[in-house]
Amino acid sequence: MKPDSFEASSRTRLLDAINSPTDLKRLEEGRLPQLAQEIRDELITILSQTGGHLGPNLGVVELTIALHRVFNTPKDKLVFDVSHQGYVHKLLTGRRDRFNTIRQYQGLNGFLLRSESEHDCYGAGHAGTALSAALGMAVARDRKGTKENVVVVAGDAAFTCGTSYEALNNVAENTKRFIVVLNDNEWSIAKNVGAIANYLNKLVTSDTYSHLHEKAAKFVEIIGGKYAQQLAHKVEEGVKHLVLPSVVFEDLGLRYYGPIDGHDIPLLIQTFEFLKRQNEPVLLHIITQKGKGYAPAIAKPDKFHGLSKFKLETGETAAAPTPTYSELLGQTLAKFADQNNKIMAITAAMPSGTGLFHFAAKHPSQYFDVGIAEEHAALFACGLATQGFKPFLTIYSTFMQRAYDMLIHDIALQNLNVALCMDLSPRDRHRRKAQPATKTARDRKGRGSPTWPRCRTFRPWKYVRPCGGNIASSQDRRHLSRLD
Repeated sequence: MKPDSFEASSRTRLLDAINSPTDLKRLEEGRLPQLAQEIRDELITILSQTGGHLGPNLGVVELTIALHRVFNTPKDKLVFDVSHQGYVHKLLTGRRDRFNTIRQYQGLNGFLLRSESEHDCYGAGHAGTALSAALGMAVARDRKGTKENVVVVAGDAAFTCGTSYEALNNVAENTKRFIVVLNDNEWSIAKNVGAIANYLNKLVTSDTYSHLHEKAAKFVEIIGGKYAQQLAHKVEEGVKHLVLPSVVFEDLGLRYYGPIDGHDIPLLIQTFEFLKRQNEPVLLHIITQKGKGYAPAIAKPDKFHGLSKFKLETGETAAAPTPTYSELLGQTLAKFADQNNKIMAITAAMPSGTGLFHFAAKHPSQYFDVGIAEEHAALFACGLATQGFKPFLTIYSTFMQRAYDMLIHDIALQNLNVALCMDLSPRDRHRRKAQPATKTARDRKGRGSPTWPRCRTFRPWKYVRPCGGNIASSQDRRHLSRLD
């Protein structure tokens, strides 16, 4: 079967015999790649009918297999940041027979949910929560005197969140046995941006032999034998990233290993067997491909991060009969900016979902994607407003909750001229043409319900809603674009 194409199989599937992680452990290691392919086929087939987070889950198939091969849930704790990449985990933990109900009414949740399975130790829906929560679990374990492992799986995008670094700043002082898996695919929803993303890219593209230290060399030998260590020292120019110690993570008290291939199941298994014996916090940096195994998802990672129903053969989705309000917003802001170079558009890692890709294409110098950092985005907008600029803070309603303090303390109390553009509020969700009705069955965290009614109580803000194909009335458009 070609690695980047979908192909249905009629043979008896290994996946059909996997009803728990115990069944996975009984499987011969040599058959795990076949299982990985079957899982990919299942993901593509089911999500073509239901929609969902396809790209992220295609990228973590081997990683999730290796985690359940080595660790023992629910005793051991696997904490997935955001948890939208938890579909493979669901398939391996007794929910395969219900997987076709994912994100449907009364079906499986689109994220991990503590009430859905004992294997889901922590629910999520937003980025940057896993490290702090997992550290709490590790400290609780230490206090109770138990021996379970605590493993965090966080994408590189989670490391653009301030909360992730707040957690890392506290790990070394509070626990010893703590495993962090940095799943590096260079994408959150859109392409990762900023200094952190650039730093991780430098790790991946650095020559290994110039950075090996004693502990890293021993690690290579344990994983691959004496020959692997010799090979690492003799590696020729162009062969990259076998083992690279990272100053940033190690200065925070986590022993760094990697980067390694996140699609190599035997290597992942051996690595996790090694790491779980370490009596110090460790961070394993793995490189994965978002959308692996399905060519359309590889070609358009942002589209296949999360999408509605699509055609198996081509990956095509049904065209919306009318533009979404998000698209109209991006187009309208771009028109405003044609006449006014003080208009600034800000998003938090969602240029496509908020429609700002239209604005970015026409006015790149007035467009800012700050990564998954909603609090920073709000405060950044405040600074612009104090200097006479007109910032449009364009963030999903569910994510704007994270900047709630800034909305009150910094924008409202100072009466700053910041426009909040909150997509996907529950009251307007049914009007957004691109969103299927089944979206209402999504995790509660994705609905954004607390945000807009609370914001309406803030003075002196003016609340504006779309009307038909217009973002606002002519009077409201003048209000939105004013600079006074």
